Amino acid sequence: MAMAIFCTMLIIQLMLTRSHDAQEVARNLNRIESRVGEIDDDVLNLEGRVNSVELEAPRQLQKEVDPLYAEVEVIGSLVKQMAEAMADMEEQIEDQGLSLEETRRRQMALPAQPQQQLGLSHSASSQGVEPSHLQSRSSVDSAQQPVQQPASQSAAYSAMLEMDADATLEDMALSNNNQSEFNMASDIRSAIDASRIDLYLQPIVSLPQRRVRYYEALTRLRTVDGRILEPIDFLSEAERIGQMPAIDNVLLFRSLQILKRLSSRNREAGLFCNLSPSTLVDDSFFPGFLEFIKANEAFSDLLIFEFTQANVAAMGLLEHESLAALAEFGFRFSIDHITDLRMDFKGLADKGFRFAKLNAARLLQQDETLTHGNIHPADFGSLLKRYGIELIPDHVEVESTVLELLDLDIRCAQGFLFSPPRPVRAEILQGAPSPRARTTA
Repeated sequence: MAMAIFCTMLIIQLMLTRSHDAQEVARNLNRIESRVGEIDDDVLNLEGRVNSVELEAPRQLQKEVDPLYAEVEVIGSLVKQMAEAMADMEEQIEDQGLSLEETRRRQMALPAQPQQQLGLSHSASSQGVEPSHLQSRSSVDSAQQPVQQPASQSAAYSAMLEMDADATLEDMALSNNNQSEFNMASDIRSAIDASRIDLYLQPIVSLPQRRVRYYEALTRLRTVDGRILEPIDFLSEAERIGQMPAIDNVLLFRSLQILKRLSSRNREAGLFCNLSPSTLVDDSFFPGFLEFIKANEAFSDLLIFEFTQANVAAMGLLEHESLAALAEFGFRFSIDHITDLRMDFKGLADKGFRFAKLNAARLLQQDETLTHGNIHPADFGSLLKRYGIELIPDHVEVESTVLELLDLDIRCAQGFLFSPPRPVRAEILQGAPSPRARTTA
């Protein structure tokens, strides 16, 4: 009986202990559930705050950026006024050029008169000495003194003549330079107004097959007398007078015409289109430029916008925002005229740059103007490939260069060896609008 009672009490004690443990576990679960509910409430509050920040941040950013845009517009208007004032000054300088040259000529002619008077006095004194044989030696010496004194004056006048001649040559060189710049500016404006902007294409071929993979679109301007202006002739002057956006606008329109014609023939060849940074920040051109790009978003895989390394290095916040706007539509970028391999190419890849052009002579170390730092030029292509950028050597002119490029695992190249830039037929480019007409519209 004692053993039975003991076992019964042991079983009762065990059941009470288990129930107590079960109640403790239930209480712990209830506390955990309450904490989880509190965390859910905190997460909901955090989501609400994040949503409010996401909605408020663009508004706040817009409030801060709007004054900056207003200041940029004011600065742009001031720059345009300064450009117009400079153009007026150039015209005035051209008008006054003839009068300045005449004044210089008169100043050069004035010192010649004392020399003529010197010659007359010398002849008169010689005529006065020869007939009188009774004059003494002292009188002859005194008669010769006036002749020797003007000789020093003649040297001084000759020195003055040389100084005036040097100053005149410098003024003439300066005036000729200003005149040439004025003539170039007028040729550029007249070519744009008359739509004398020609499009040239140079192929970029694959190696070693040498099949056309891309084209590069190049612009040429024709003057009234039929001269062809190369980009090296007019680019700097067009930048100075603010005409590059108009040229780039025509280049873009005609490049899309070429792409449409190639696609109609089932030829999937990309096109490199050179742009100026001034086009990206021009208030009158870039909005329409962006709208035109958006309407032709289907060609984003075939149209590549190209910039020089110097222009990319000088880009500011507004230029990078414009590049980001173009990248949102799927367009890619290229950098050419590379002279420094120490640039942040990984950062360029993050901004949409997918191609890089380097002179073949610099890549093969035949040109010492390349700054490579710790990067060997032979490894430059592999470095860019890791960033998703394809290296395209240009200015390839001899067959031996192709063999060396193949040793470096280069798959595309450009140069006169494959083809020089060739003009596009006029019937293909019919219907190109006037850039000024689209600007006013």
